[in-house]
Amino acid sequence: MLSFICSVYDIYGKDQIFSTDYNHWTRRDVDKLWKWAWAYKDATTLAERRQIFDTYGMQWSLFWLLEYWDPTRMLVINAMHCILEGIVHYHCRHVLCLDSSAPKVSSNCLKVMFDWPWIPYSPEAAGPSSLLHKKHIAAVVKIQETLCISLSGKNSLSLEKMWMRLNNQSTKGPLNFVVHSLGLPEELVNIDQAITSLYIARAKAKSTRKDKAKDQLSFPHGQPATTKHHLIALLLNWRLQQPHSSEAYIIPTGTADTLAFIQKVIQEIIKPAHIPSVPKNFGEAKAGSVKANKWQWLSTLHLPVALVILWGDNDGIAPLADESEAGYLLNALDHTMALFQATAIACRYVTTEN
Repeated sequence: MLSFICSVYDIYGKDQIFSTDYNHWTRRDVDKLWKWAWAYKDATTLAERRQIFDTYGMQWSLFWLLEYWDPTRMLVINAMHCILEGIVHYHCRHVLCLDSSAPKVSSNCLKVMFDWPWIPYSPEAAGPSSLLHKKHIAAVVKIQETLCISLSGKNSLSLEKMWMRLNNQSTKGPLNFVVHSLGLPEELVNIDQAITSLYIARAKAKSTRKDKAKDQLSFPHGQPATTKHHLIALLLNWRLQQPHSSEAYIIPTGTADTLAFIQKVIQEIIKPAHIPSVPKNFGEAKAGSVKANKWQWLSTLHLPVALVILWGDNDGIAPLADESEAGYLLNALDHTMALFQATAIACRYVTTEN
């Protein structure tokens, strides 16, 4: 099945999500889109509709009753899912780390070394040799996250612990997909000595052979990567070729004190009666899932008040926009407020031409 990831251009498959070669993109033909949308509407069986959707990525929409409708040039904003439960949620939870669990998986525990343009799992990206059962797909992301952790410095993993982590969090299938998605060779060639030594040490530790036989264990240089440990060796060999640590400064936006102050603002703020309440324990697991309506008011009222006081006020004046911690937090505040302002505009029921 083709995965249509863009309503404007003919870009297919999740492996194209990171494609930036826009000079070679081609705009979708609106006449053909109109044709297949009406064909979908007029189809008499579910199989016909599924065939049209899988092949052309089209379904029926009432917008096609408008003679001027052109989905390659016009946009309908899904404020609830795309903006409030999408962008705003992601920014607050994963960028600002306003989540009590965030420090446990990022800077306060294991330092993420770098971002890599990982290819998410899809049948198209996997190919026939790397297809996964649904229950194993989640392990792909865990492997990719582990490979981004620092190998040296504070809050890092040793090579051995990274091996153990990969071994414990996945079966062979997801490991094979990540190897495939990175375009790594299928044979164990040019493997770093640190990897081969670790492979042999682990093999000896698990071997039930006698002492002399254990000494004869060796790394299978040049052999096809057919086992789980072969695949881990390939992935760690790739990881050693990437930067081992980072001196990048991590802005302390998601501290316990910050979250506590936001909760205090939520509890003490005086608001008009028509504004609904939001979770007083915002950021904690007990608060449950925050719905779109709550995100709308959090981003309109509570978070701007709290964050401006925390990051935008230095005894009545704004902090200097320099490379100090206060300067970085002010920059984070500016980006956050720009997003919140755009969110308020996008969620309006009526907009003007301007």
